[in-house]
Amino acid sequence: MYLKNIKFKPIKSIYLKKILTWRNQQDVRSKMINQKIISYSTHKSWYEALKKNKRQKVLIIYFNNLPIGLATIKEIDKVNKTCTWGFYIGEKSFRYLGLLVEIKLIDIMFNRLKIRKIWGETLSDNKKILKIHFFLGFKKEGLLKKHIRQGNIYHNIIITSLFYEDWIRSKKKIFNNFKKKKNYLINDNSYWCIWWYWTTNY
Repeated sequence: MYLKNIKFKPIKSIYLKKILTWRNQQDVRSKMINQKIISYSTHKSWYEALKKNKRQKVLIIYFNNLPIGLATIKEIDKVNKTCTWGFYIGEKSFRYLGLLVEIKLIDIMFNRLKIRKIWGETLSDNKKILKIHFFLGFKKEGLLKKHIRQGNIYHNIIITSLFYEDWIRSKKKIFNNFKKKKNYLINDNSYWCIWWYWTTNY
């Protein structure tokens, strides 16, 4: 029943310092394209700019009413029905929920925002996240070679995408995998709560 306990709500100013602390953790920013430590003044300016940006939604991720991370849906194109996205779980003790958060966020983008195509950029050495993306049905659309400099190294970026119709097919495949309990990406708790979600909601 974990998925029903995961909620997404609009960002609130009272959580700005908490979000900044999450964002500046080394193990969080090391997976981001922009890995620089963000100052509070820069962070505050980013928050103020959000109020005017109608093509972006920033949501706090809650589990059992506790804020645990941040999700961003960006470049929302209502004409072409596309968007890009990302999220992180700042509270380390809840990172086992990452796959479930991704599943629920994908459903929000497709079913609530009526998006037909989700796309994103991931550092090529972020193997764990790419494995989860591909497991959920994302396809590789492109490779930006030596595109981002971090320190003295230039990193590749993988461009991935997921269409709504492919997500529908993926859910059926995922259900069958979970039913057989053969997928090594999922621990026992995650397996059972996702199995429950598919069988009661689809």
